[in-house]
Amino acid sequence: YLYMTLNYQKYFVIGFNKTGTATCDELFKKNGLKSYHAGIKWKTEKWQDQLEKNDCFADIAWTMNDIENVNEKYPNSIFILNCRNIDKWLISRFKHGIRGFKRTGEHAYYPYTYEKIKKWTYYRDSFHINILDFFLSSPDKLIIVNIEKPKWIEYLCSQLQFKNYDIKSKNINKTDINNKQHNEIICLVNETLNDLNYDKDTVLISDYRLLEKYINIYKNYI
Repeated sequence: YLYMTLNYQKYFVIGFNKTGTATCDELFKKNGLKSYHAGIKWKTEKWQDQLEKNDCFADIAWTMNDIENVNEKYPNSIFILNCRNIDKWLISRFKHGIRGFKRTGEHAYYPYTYEKIKKWTYYRDSFHINILDFFLSSPDKLIIVNIEKPKWIEYLCSQLQFKNYDIKSKNINKTDINNKQHNEIICLVNETLNDLNYDKDTVLISDYRLLEKYINIYKNYI
C-alpha cells in the first residue's frame, strides 16, 4: 500500500466484536493505513509493539482503562464506537460461538444461555455509557455508527475524510432460516430481552432520555 498522511495519530474502533470490526479493518487498509484486526491473537502478541507499528485498531477486547490509556498516550486520535441493535448483536455472537465450537470443541460464546444474554446486555449498556461519559469533555474525538444503517460506511468515510468507501461489509455469515439452532437462538434472545424488559431494538443504551442527550453531543449515525 501507499500510505496516506494521517489525519489522526491513531484510529481506535472501540465497539464490541460482531459490530463491523472486520469491515472497519478493511476500510482502513483500502485507504492506505496500517490496520491491526486483533481477534484472539492480541492476547498472545506484544500489544505495545502493535500500538507502535499500526495506525488503526479493531476487534480489541477494550476496557475503559485501555481506552483512557491510549487516549492519554495518543491525544490526537479518533475513537469509533461501532454498534448495532442488541438482538442482532446477541444472535451474531451466539452464531459465532457455534462456528467456533464446531472448529475447536469449545468456545466462550457457546452454549447460548439466558445468563449470557443477561450478562452481555447489562455489560454492553454500562460500557457504552462509560464511553459516552468519558468523551463528554472532548466530543469531537468520538464518532458513533450503527452498522445496520444503510450507507454507514460512507458516513464514516465522510467523517474521517477517506476517499475510498467502495467496499462491502466483511464476515457476513448467512444462516439458513430453517436452521434449528439459529431459530433457537432467536427465540432465546427475544424471550430473554422481553423478560429483562429490554427493548430488542436498542442500538446504544436503554435509557432513551439519556440517549437523546448524548446524540446531540456526538457526531453519530445511529
